[in-house]
Formats: sequence, C-alpha cells, structure tokens
Amino acid sequence: MPRKVSIQTIADQLGLSKYAVSRALSGKSGVSQATRERVLKLAETLGYGLPAQKAKPPASGTASFVLVCINQSNRGDPSYWQRVLEGIIAGCREKGWQHAIVSQPLSFPKGSALSPQETIAPHLDWNGCLGLVVLGAYPYSALQLMARTGKPLVLLDHNEPMLDCDAVNHANIDAGMTVAHHLIAARRCRSIVYLGDDGRSTSFSERRIGVRIAAERYGDERTKLREWELPYEEGGWLEEAQARFERLAPEERPDGWICANDDIAIRWMRKLQELGVSIPEQTLVTGIDNVEGAAHASPRLTTVNLCKEELGARAVEALQRRIERPGSPAERIQLRSAFIPRDSA
Repeated sequence: MPRKVSIQTIADQLGLSKYAVSRALSGKSGVSQATRERVLKLAETLGYGLPAQKAKPPASGTASFVLVCINQSNRGDPSYWQRVLEGIIAGCREKGWQHAIVSQPLSFPKGSALSPQETIAPHLDWNGCLGLVVLGAYPYSALQLMARTGKPLVLLDHNEPMLDCDAVNHANIDAGMTVAHHLIAARRCRSIVYLGDDGRSTSFSERRIGVRIAAERYGDERTKLREWELPYEEGGWLEEAQARFERLAPEERPDGWICANDDIAIRWMRKLQELGVSIPEQTLVTGIDNVEGAAHASPRLTTVNLCKEELGARAVEALQRRIERPGSPAERIQLRSAFIPRDSA
C-alpha cells in the first residue's frame, strides 16, 4: 500500500511546523510567499490530498503529449542528441503518447509577468501535457521555471541536486574510469592528459572524476595525470590545446590522451597528425560516446559506447513511473557503458 502523505510528512521534510504547513496549504496568512510556494510544490510532488496515486489525466478530448525541451546549442547535433530524441519519440509511440519538441535558450527572461507555461511554450495546450523531458544542461533558474509548471519533470543527461525530480544519465564516472584503466593497465601509459570542459555539462565533469579515480586506483608513483580545461563550449579550444602542446618539451609530451567526448578526440587526433605526431605509434587517443564518426576516423577511435536511443526511451519510462507514482522518491537512473577498443589505442 502507498504510504499516506500527511501535513506532518510535509512539515518534517521542509523543517517547518505543522501550523505553518497547514496555513500554507489552506491559503491563510501567517506564512511568507516563499514558504507557501515551497509547501505547495512539495505537496504536489508527494501527491498530498490526491485520492489515488495517479496523476490527473488530461481533460476529455485533449491529446496527451510529452513536452521535450532541448537547448538550442544541442538541437543540431545529429551524432548524439538526435539519436537520444529518436529514443524518446519511440518510447512515446510505444505508450500511445504524442510528443512536442521545443528548442529553448539556456536562460529565460527574469521578472516576466507570463506564467511558466506561457514562457516555455505559449502555443501549446498544457491541459494535455503529461510531463517534461529536459535534454542536456540548463541553468538552475531555467529548471526551476520548468518545475513550476506543476508537471512531472525528468532530466536527461543532467543532474540538479536542488530539484526533487527524476534524472536518467549515462554512468559517466564509469566511462571515464574505463578508458583511463585501459591506458594505464593495458597500454602501460605513464603520462596522460585529459581534455575536457567542465562548464559544458555535468557529464563532462563526471567523466573527469572517473579518469582521476582510475589514475589514483590503478596507477603508481610513475603515473602522471594532467587535466587541460579547455573552452569547448565557447570555441577556440583546439587552438588553445595546440598552443599548450607546442610549449611542452619532448620529454613532457604524454603517451596517452583521454578526451571528454569523441568530437574532441577526433579533432585532436587530426591536429596531432598535422603536428607530425603518429597515432598510435607515438601517442594513444581515446574518446567517450561512440558516435558514428568514431569508427570511420583515421585511425579508428577507441572509445566508450553510450546507449543514446536507450537513454531517451528510459526517460519516457521514468516519466510514466512518475505519473503513476507521484509520491515515490525521485530516482537517479544510470545506464552502463561498454568499452570499444580500436586502432587509436
């Protein structure tokens, strides 16, 4: 039997008195607007006052749809995000749901008099919206606005600890550990450089953490790991990486490179070859993602396969669970990756 959600339950989770929670729920004075919003949000999340653990269905005659939000910088990526979208669309189709896709900026105007629904997608009939699936990284303020729609929210390839919502991600720390372990244990690399941009996404920072853990766990006193933080999101990273490489003395040049994704890896391999570095004879290069171009690179790129379509499909499953069990604890789902050894390492 589902546990009963009481005023005391809400009070305990928010650290408030039962009196304050009761006043907020009944719309009475005596509590601040900020406290009232916190109480109402948690009450809705936990399903307080609902006769059954089911989300309210769309109004009769209204088409049920999932709203897919993807930031504008990711919308044109065919090798990764398009495949994730295909998984979402297939998952919706399997459940008889429609979908709507909106390309959102990374931030919304502050102080707008519009409702969250009008700000995000004013052209849609929100009565039929089952929930939102949000692809990739967004600032906390933008995710807060999405949560204020009152619809179930699932984050995809991103985490936000301050929001009580579900998230579906790749096991990015494991992916970073996998390629680092391969270079250290199998290929005996002693000098490794990680190329990434933590500002790009949570997944990038998690991959770096995995590389660092592997270096500490599987390396020894001879293992040297350097981390080059590059402006991948802003552009110009390739020129900066080249400049840093050319400043290295021959004995300082690494025998292994770990790149935060395949795009960085493929472009960096080409640049190294332009600089006269032979791969894999003089240095090894690995990526993470297993995009289509990885198998056709020269040399073929060693990488980690991430299940892109499955990631999208699992987000739809997470949304369905949230609709059916609104009071259940938020989940953080991780999909394991698979190592793909090829010629570059």
